[in-house]
Amino acid sequence: MPQFKVTYPDGTVRIHLATLDRVKGYVKDGGFFEEMTEPPPSDSEIKADARGWRNSALRDTDKFVSVTDHPDHAKIMDLRVRLRNWPSTDDFPDTKPTLGS
Repeated sequence: MPQFKVTYPDGTVRIHLATLDRVKGYVKDGGFFEEMTEPPPSDSEIKADARGWRNSALRDTDKFVSVTDHPDHAKIMDLRVRLRNWPSTDDFPDTKPTLGS
């Protein structure tokens, strides 16, 4: 059975496994739909991608650890702490830590 992403008139978005006729009935009073060719990513896939991004961000800032006279050294070190702690926060994986945030 095909999978559809349905956006209702009130803006609510839902994923449905349904026939085309049934999906058309969901949006007969407004809204729209699109057939999904791939299943949405699982929570574990989303978290794995977020950890991959985090690990890359840590690697990108490795070069600044020993440059203690860099003008943004304290901000970079703070960012690295927040990156390491991010997976255990309520913001994970939705809000990525950034420099100065």
